[in-house]
Amino acid sequence: MAGLQKILLVEDNLELRNIYEMFLKHRGYDVEVAIDGEDGLKKAKEFRPDLIFLDIMMPNVDGLRVLKLLRHDERYGCTKAKIVLLTNLGDANRVDPKVKQDMDGYVIKAEIELHDLIDIIKSFE
Repeated sequence: MAGLQKILLVEDNLELRNIYEMFLKHRGYDVEVAIDGEDGLKKAKEFRPDLIFLDIMMPNVDGLRVLKLLRHDERYGCTKAKIVLLTNLGDANRVDPKVKQDMDGYVIKAEIELHDLIDIIKSFE
């Protein structure tokens, strides 16, 4: 399997995090999980993922702050990683243009099926 192999999933919802993690691992991806934004920054720095699925609404450090740091701070080693925001907010058109330029994709969690994760990953290959 070529392409984006190392995936970091930053999601505070335990059930969703476990489902996504198991699904991606069973399809051969190397997956690391983080429970919140602070943990996500730490794991990104250690794991150096190719792709990050990043929840927006999280405790400690929210996803938008994490996005900005990952995209613009070389210390995390993720300035070139693909970053897809995960949210329950329903309108991608309302996303701030500054945020849009830092993200590579936007997924509404309530509307995504598990197989869609693979389509998203493959779209970057």
